[in-house]
Amino acid sequence: MGTWLATVRFPDGVARYAVYSTVVEAMYADLYPTFHVEHYRERVSGDPLPSFPDRDLAPLDELIPVVITRAPDDREWHAVYCPRRSMVVGPHSPHHQWHVQESHDLVFGAHDNVRHLSQVNTRGRCGAPVTDAPLRYHREAPGIGNPEWREEDQPPAVDIFAEWTRPDMCRACLITALQAA
Repeated sequence: MGTWLATVRFPDGVARYAVYSTVVEAMYADLYPTFHVEHYRERVSGDPLPSFPDRDLAPLDELIPVVITRAPDDREWHAVYCPRRSMVVGPHSPHHQWHVQESHDLVFGAHDNVRHLSQVNTRGRCGAPVTDAPLRYHREAPGIGNPEWREEDQPPAVDIFAEWTRPDMCRACLITALQAA
């Protein structure tokens, strides 16, 4: 099985470490306090830190945005950490992040100026009513089936989990979409 080191960085500068599997294309839930180098490859060290996956999810304002970097290519994505559970609740890989984004439209709330994730035209994942005009944030894939593709025609790349702390992004939609993925 191919495994690499994933580094989870917290806003206060603390780093924790996890195992990233290339077989399942995801980071394992256990976090470790340290890592070591073994045969030129970084690996987690010691026992995993305690986690409590059966506990209730912390309130949205207590969840912590983190940045995860996967070796060996330093692929980076944003995720959310739950201090009650002492674990990253997701997304656990760039693929999971992409799946959440690609399976939802990003729309403004009908009665607020907040962006919501929606799979239907009338409600956000959080249940709030939304407008019927999705924001342009899905990027088309270049390739043989898309000969007219041009980078300048694509919307800017968006990482919705990187926008966790922005007041115009619905956190309830992000968490609900994560749990459904």
